[in-house]
Amino acid sequence: MRDLFAVVVLALASAAAHATADDRVVEEMLKHTSGIGAEDIRRNYDACDSGVMRSMKLCASYRWTAQDIRLNAVYKRLREQTDKADAVSLVNAQRAWLAYRDAECAFEGSAGAGGGTEEGLYVLSCKEDLTRQQADRLAAFGHE
Repeated sequence: MRDLFAVVVLALASAAAHATADDRVVEEMLKHTSGIGAEDIRRNYDACDSGVMRSMKLCASYRWTAQDIRLNAVYKRLREQTDKADAVSLVNAQRAWLAYRDAECAFEGSAGAGGGTEEGLYVLSCKEDLTRQQADRLAAFGHE
């Protein structure tokens, strides 16, 4: 029984180690990032705890981009399910939320890092968290 457990643990660890970056996220990052190639993103997409600032920023950007893609998909589906009057309110609310998210994360980055090299990590982490929360809220509202 112990041997079976060890095999299962090794298989799971191996699967996690061989996980690959989502091509949709990589492509979206390439649209908004200059000087970084797809292979660099793929090499660093899960390096958030590496201790290497550039790798950690690429990882944080990857995580935020993944949540942003998810939010956009949830938002699009909700808009399609909503009648015209409510769709206008949804669009206005989402625009206001985006302004809030960006302002809140700029504050958190500045206050958290004091303008240092880690500021970008604070901003990206904040954007990931708030974007995930918003996607969850809209998904729940749309009964997804």
